[in-house]
Amino acid sequence: MPKLLVVALLLSIIPATAYAVVATHSSQAPSVSSTKLASLSIAVSGNATAIGNDSVAHVPANQVLPTVATEASAQSSPSAHADVSVSAKISNQNDAVMQFNVTSVTLKIGSTIYTGINGTGIFNQHSLIVVMHASVSSGSSSGMLILIGHASASLTANGSTTVIFSSPQSKLASSVFLSLKGTLTIS
Repeated sequence: MPKLLVVALLLSIIPATAYAVVATHSSQAPSVSSTKLASLSIAVSGNATAIGNDSVAHVPANQVLPTVATEASAQSSPSAHADVSVSAKISNQNDAVMQFNVTSVTLKIGSTIYTGINGTGIFNQHSLIVVMHASVSSGSSSGMLILIGHASASLTANGSTTVIFSSPQSKLASSVFLSLKGTLTIS
């Protein structure tokens, strides 16, 4: 029985030692991004196209899977000018991804102004993809603002880059598709 106890103790020590070595190595590894950035802002403008009955997918009788609403079908609906302004704090960053928490967002479509104070997003430095989701409201109307776009350059230090958010991926869910272009700035 004592030999069995010694073997069990040795087996329990090995994983703990391996974890300690990995944790020590990780904490001593140099930061992959030498500049830690604190804030991110997005200022874009463009068109908001109403999601109307024309953009609803209809399934023909002989088709098994539904069709997807496209930007072309959305363009037949009425459109208005749109502006979006986002302020955010960077919560986590490395050379690959910058995660941020939205502190304020303003969406103006025509004369209607939506505001919000919460949301999240990421900026992938390699693929240059920017994704943001935020809850917004205007009076009793509320919705989820979804921006999915592409930046023209990665940012590892203070600076700005052009960003484009395309329809139909970018939208005020169930309300309008957004086609926007502007600037993403980090500091």
